[in-house]
Amino acid sequence: MYKADTIIAPATAGGRAAVAIVRMSGPEAFAIAAQILRLVSRAQPRPWTLHRSIAVDPASDEPLDEVLAVWMPAPRTYTGEDLVEIHCHGSPLIVESVIGAATRAGARPADRGEFTRRAVLNGRMDLAQAEAVADLVDARVRGGARLAWEQLQGGLSRRLRSIRDAIIGVLSDIEANVDFSDDDLPEENTVPRIEALEAARDEVAGMLDGFIAARRWREGYRVVFTGRPNVGKSSLVNALLGYGRMIVSEEPGTTRDAVEEMVDLGGCAFVLTDTAGVRESASEAETRAVDRAREKLAQADIVIHVFDVRAQTTVLDDGGLLPASDAKHLVVLNKCDLLPHAGIDEIPGKGPDWTQAVIRTSARTGEGCDALAAALVSIACDEGEELHEAPTNISRVRHRSALEEAHKGISSALELLHHGGAPELVSIEIRTALGHLAAITEPLNNDEVLDRIFKDFCIGK
Repeated sequence: MYKADTIIAPATAGGRAAVAIVRMSGPEAFAIAAQILRLVSRAQPRPWTLHRSIAVDPASDEPLDEVLAVWMPAPRTYTGEDLVEIHCHGSPLIVESVIGAATRAGARPADRGEFTRRAVLNGRMDLAQAEAVADLVDARVRGGARLAWEQLQGGLSRRLRSIRDAIIGVLSDIEANVDFSDDDLPEENTVPRIEALEAARDEVAGMLDGFIAARRWREGYRVVFTGRPNVGKSSLVNALLGYGRMIVSEEPGTTRDAVEEMVDLGGCAFVLTDTAGVRESASEAETRAVDRAREKLAQADIVIHVFDVRAQTTVLDDGGLLPASDAKHLVVLNKCDLLPHAGIDEIPGKGPDWTQAVIRTSARTGEGCDALAAALVSIACDEGEELHEAPTNISRVRHRSALEEAHKGISSALELLHHGGAPELVSIEIRTALGHLAAITEPLNNDEVLDRIFKDFCIGK
């Protein structure tokens, strides 16, 4: 439940820094600030202006730090409440002291995401925009940051509102005829209703179609390196990362578990997964590692099949690993510095998602690694162009689930309209669809949903 008290938390990351920001929000924010801050100028503080002050312990008046403080009155603040920000020196001890002083004066340490949660409950943003705040904080590459920014600016909310308005228009028309069925109204024409609902259904379907690409841009493309032991999978991952994250050894079987690292290539996020080499082994640990490799492969967006160029392989063989059916595939012949003119040029029996040529690499010299990176970026850019051309897309499973249910409701309403179903039943299906659409931006009466969303937020957000 929403608590109308005053909360406080650091708004900047922990650790030492030049400056840290402490944020306080609630009905007593100004009164508490008056107890712990002494303005150097002794003048009455002006809103929205930084004032040089001394932070003190309210009990002893002992100075804690020289700070800059700004008073921001409701409702034009992040939370919609009175809000005070204190800019102090970035020592963890100083930050703790300032927060301790405020809590002794009546503030309460904020829960995770409580500032943004109050912003939602006070109408400063909707829930989809609040989720975009978390996505923007977590963004590690430009593509994901751009998607989060568009959603924070209300792009997704406006798109959903347009769909809802069209459906509400149909619902109003149907219910007006039901309510005034005994009056002398013109004969009902279902064609405009069907056309409006079909357009809304198609718009929802388009948003669902863009989910996978948008999720990849937010969370990263899952790239799995697979192949037999000692073909250089770990060395290739290290070459793309630019540092030695993966343990490399001449001894086969060094990689015993799937190891993941994220890298930014061309503004796109790629989660590179190094898996255990596939071979027959009596080792229980190595067998488990291969099973783990199979799991990762089944989840992959892009599979990179790595071969040793000296093996003279002519048949694709990953030792029984079945590649993910909907993944893109790249084939790499590694260690080309050892045998530069040998090996194969293409893989027979490739499906439509396979590359048209083999990429030759040397993880030791770096040869071909740029070409491999470019191939990964090319796959991402193809989807990225679709995202740029389309309106704001969804990238969260919660949104997808709600849209899938809304799509079912609209489809059911259309089915009833096509077959002359009772208007009351059509209205029920339409209202169901509207409820699922509203759940993406406005589940304000559902504490369970709100708790689940904000539990992963930063304390200061």
